[in-house]
Amino acid sequence: MSFRQMLPFLLLNIVVSAVVVLSILFWWDNRGENGVAGEPTVAALPEGVLPTPNIAAPPSGTVAPDATAAAAANEPVIHTVQAGETLNIISQEYDVSVDDIMLVNGMDNPNFIAVGQQLTIPVGGIPEPTVAPTETSVALPSPIPTEPAAAGSGGTITVAGVLDPGVLETEAVQLVNNGAQEQSLLGWKVRDEDSNVYTFGNVSIFGEGAGVFLHTRAGTDTVGDLHWGLGAPVWRSGEQLTLFDASEQVIATFVVP
Repeated sequence: MSFRQMLPFLLLNIVVSAVVVLSILFWWDNRGENGVAGEPTVAALPEGVLPTPNIAAPPSGTVAPDATAAAAANEPVIHTVQAGETLNIISQEYDVSVDDIMLVNGMDNPNFIAVGQQLTIPVGGIPEPTVAPTETSVALPSPIPTEPAAAGSGGTITVAGVLDPGVLETEAVQLVNNGAQEQSLLGWKVRDEDSNVYTFGNVSIFGEGAGVFLHTRAGTDTVGDLHWGLGAPVWRSGEQLTLFDASEQVIATFVVP
């Protein structure tokens, strides 16, 4: 084959080689725009759209602060009994029924509470127990129960106890109405074994566990607190208290513990 015949093939080879070299150079110059092989390609987001952060899920068992606060709000409240308070008054203060308070505290009689006693108040309701809790009981003085009256309209009034006998500033007799109706104490009397007598004025005790305290010392009378006005304590351990109605009928007796 002559040189003249080979010349077209040589020219074609030169053109193909040039195209290949130019393609390689073009790819090399533009490789930064498309990324380097092996590196992740980051897709461009539309304007105004923020990327979604990859936030790891919290470890298993973590409690959210809001959930902890909500659980704390349902915890029971501890109430310390003050002078003049009855279970009915405490239940109205916390808007919790007397039955719920008695159930939580293991009480059988709503009238036997003492000043300084701590009561658990289930403000958030009584939770359904999953595991029976171990109850720790606090030993309290066991008052001798009031002897019920044989007859008469005052049979629902009982002597719940005598607080702090022998201490003038805090000594008091607690009377409680266990009936559903209001009971007037006008003309009623409290007498000790030494013939000290207190006569009630125009005083009434509402029903459903309401009561009144008769303090030995002097003071200003209120709906729930009356004052005998004596200058020395009147009650001692082992002494019998007698409650009479207006017709001198014995309503109840109580032995001071």
